[in-house]
Amino acid sequence: MIPVKHIDPDDLALYAMQLLPPDETEEMALHLQHSAEARRVLSEIYSDLSIFAHSAEMHSPPALARQRLMKHVAREKKAVVVDPVVGSYAPRGTVSLFEEEVAQPSLVAKVLPWAGWALAAGMAGLSYMQNQQKTEMKSTLAANEAAMAKTTASAQLASTLMETMKDPTAAHFTMTSSEVKPPPAGRITYVADKGSLVLIASNLDKLPPYKIYELWLIPEDGRDPIPAGTFRPDGRGFASVVMPELPKGIVAKTFGVTIEDGEGSSTPTMPIVLKGQSS
Repeated sequence: MIPVKHIDPDDLALYAMQLLPPDETEEMALHLQHSAEARRVLSEIYSDLSIFAHSAEMHSPPALARQRLMKHVAREKKAVVVDPVVGSYAPRGTVSLFEEEVAQPSLVAKVLPWAGWALAAGMAGLSYMQNQQKTEMKSTLAANEAAMAKTTASAQLASTLMETMKDPTAAHFTMTSSEVKPPPAGRITYVADKGSLVLIASNLDKLPPYKIYELWLIPEDGRDPIPAGTFRPDGRGFASVVMPELPKGIVAKTFGVTIEDGEGSSTPTMPIVLKGQSS
């Protein structure tokens, strides 16, 4: 436990007005942390100084006058003890702080006429903090108003949108782009008895040189697909297969086109990129 150091009550007044030397200021701050009585007295001093700050004219005294004040304060300072009866501060050889105050004016009363310069700085700092708080409150209020306006506008837009979509007199249009490429397509003419076939394809994608399109005949009886010719489209995506070599009499269930390597394959490679049934 930190021992209670005997502090002159007048030093509390000097501490409140920031007139103590730095080392004594640190000692006083430490003492205040461990003394409820010192904090009570300091609170009363702050109250007196606050009243004075609102009534005294704020001005800075001459430097020499302030030095004379400090010397006078130094002569007035006395060692004090804690009165075990009343639990208050009192000079040596006296009964209580109350009797000391009756015997002579307090240090607060002595230095108040010279405290204007110190209190002015404190009041200016307080005023600055209040102005900062007002500015922050105004900023917050403006942000809230902007958010409210945005929400209101969004609600109005949503209401207008619903009214437009539900309006029975509204006209509806479907739009397409003329630059969209049509999907690949092919048309096959096939005569099973003769094994004759003609394929005309369009809008095919261009393939790398090592790839090729291959047509397949898928028999209706479930046999394996039969190769029906390979082809490459021209620059416009057109291609054809005319009269490939096919066995006669094979009824086709469907036809399919795959992409194969090289010059074609004996079995189709998935996926089938074009597929169609007989019309």
